[in-house]
Amino acid sequence: MQRHAPVKPLWFCAACAHGWPCRQARTELRAEYGTVRLLGLDMADLLTEATADLTRLGAPLDPRDMHVRFLGWIRKPEG
Repeated sequence: MQRHAPVKPLWFCAACAHGWPCRQARTELRAEYGTVRLLGLDMADLLTEATADLTRLGAPLDPRDMHVRFLGWIRKPEG
């Protein structure tokens, strides 16, 4: 089980309170998944879920920011 897990429907990290997926969650997710493709598919589903939750809560969302937050980091090494 991931320690840096999302607190839904607000989508912040349970461990560090940063927007999820936080830096540590990204590291944990990379280690957990065998392939970038599977990770990308699951993160795309979570992007859809998070967008729906945050929209329902009235949070202002920038589609580009949400894409970077959930998908933009997958192929890039953390640094």
